[in-house]
Amino acid sequence: MRTGFFICGTDTGVGKTVVTAGIALAMKKRGINVGVMKPVETGCPVVDRECVPVDARFLTQAADVKDGLDIVCPYRLKQPAAPSIASRLEDVHIDLNYINDQYFQLSLMHEVVLVEGVGGLLVPLNNSELVSDLVLQLGIPMIVVARPTLGTINHTLLTLNYAKMLGIRVAGLVINGFGRQQITVTERTAPDEIQHFADVELLGILPWIKTVSVPDMKMEGLVEEIADRLNIDSLLQNPGSDF
Repeated sequence: MRTGFFICGTDTGVGKTVVTAGIALAMKKRGINVGVMKPVETGCPVVDRECVPVDARFLTQAADVKDGLDIVCPYRLKQPAAPSIASRLEDVHIDLNYINDQYFQLSLMHEVVLVEGVGGLLVPLNNSELVSDLVLQLGIPMIVVARPTLGTINHTLLTLNYAKMLGIRVAGLVINGFGRQQITVTERTAPDEIQHFADVELLGILPWIKTVSVPDMKMEGLVEEIADRLNIDSLLQNPGSDF
């Protein structure tokens, strides 16, 4: 088995990094050789004159891989902005062909490669290409990560239907961060409503885990929550459809 998954959010801050790391941990626990990739990371702090990709480092720690950051995270930018803006400010051109080449190298070394996107499908990567163009170029199915709160139905259906229009295969949906805020009728009913209108598999509903912190590299309890609540078997057996 050699495959990959692109993890895309319906918005920024929905917990893509935590979900990607959790999937990596769960697959690794099953004995699967998992690689990770965060092709573009913005808002990287500078330590000793070097941009440090916090999300990418969290992913490599979760997957316990020794792959260098140059291949895991080819584009590391200081500005906390959309990649197209941050790259212009820092005089960097984000080349999707180069990202694809790095992904190919990772795919030769690992059975499964998890690729975490930046923001949502319509985030611009350069002057002419979006995250959606990268997903299509990589040619791998997508896992959509959504928040459980008010507004998630609209954001999630927009993402799923745009993916359908483009012909992107969707492996499933993950609702992340359940219980971080007071649980209301929205949180209880949104997942079923999304499934009804999108006809996409709900892989799991993940709680907010206060012991997990990406900046602090803490992932206590993450693998247990993922193993108990995310349908990894379905993910591996059915790597995506056009719903």
